[in-house]
Amino acid sequence: MQNVNSTIEFGSVFSEQLRDIEYNGELNRAAQQGAKFALLLSMLEQNILFRPHIAADEAQSPASDIPSLSHYRRAPLAANVDYWQEVVHTERFIQRGELQNARLWLAMHPEPLSLFNDAKHIPDEVLENCALTTRQRVKPGNNSGVAQDPTKLFDLLAGINQTEPIATSA
Repeated sequence: MQNVNSTIEFGSVFSEQLRDIEYNGELNRAAQQGAKFALLLSMLEQNILFRPHIAADEAQSPASDIPSLSHYRRAPLAANVDYWQEVVHTERFIQRGELQNARLWLAMHPEPLSLFNDAKHIPDEVLENCALTTRQRVKPGNNSGVAQDPTKLFDLLAGINQTEPIATSA
């Protein structure tokens, strides 16, 4: 019995050491040694869920540093009233032939990415040129659908059987 416990302890320590061969660089160093690489590769845990993983550092994430590094304005998602008032400045620079000033102004005041902040917005002119079924699918408010009630099918069939005489063949 004591022998079994010692193999379990040895096995757990051995497996803990094997779990780190992917991250401690041992597998990478063995890439030039064919037999050792094959051995270490076969000793890796096959189930990815049981492999060790590096936890993300909550204190320092690279995505949180990006806004602090950028000192420029971000392009708005949709055109608003302020954009339409500022577009006059760009127009004036271009009319006077001051293209460098126009480029600088556009860099300092980026244009919006879209007129509408709606990925599914389709202009009315495009919809009017689509087939009727497409228009009904895109604008479900205009769709006059037929209400279906499967329980009324029996009533309909019973009504048909009462009004039509049954024809018998001779």
